[in-house]
Amino acid sequence: MSFFQRLYDENIVRESGHIVKCLDSFCDPFLISDELRKVLLMEDSEKYEVFSPLEREEFLFCLFKHLCLGGSLCQYEDMLKPYLETAKLIYKDLDSAGVCYPSTKEHEQTFSYFIVDPIKRHVNVLYHCYGVGEMS
Repeated sequence: MSFFQRLYDENIVRESGHIVKCLDSFCDPFLISDELRKVLLMEDSEKYEVFSPLEREEFLFCLFKHLCLGGSLCQYEDMLKPYLETAKLIYKDLDSAGVCYPSTKEHEQTFSYFIVDPIKRHVNVLYHCYGVGEMS
């Protein structure tokens, strides 16, 4: 998890693992009450560039960000460790499963297409798994 060491190096997280607090502000719809959420959400934050745009697209970073931001009724952690451990477990679990979608068996007629309409914010899915439901 050396990828996240910079959070300590940039004083976003203390050596003890406590996330550094800050004055409350909003980045709609999120309440920003610590330096970690500032780094994750506020592009005009002085430490936002701790992670490059390319690094922010990495799957591990995305998982970490989703966990840190939580849902509308989220009770945030004061320590970084639970976020890191959970992101690591999810990442390893998903990575170790290997290819499981659209099927664990490769076949010419097994496919999945995702068509994204960014204007309507819709995703259409066309999926077929060859042999499912057929008798051998």
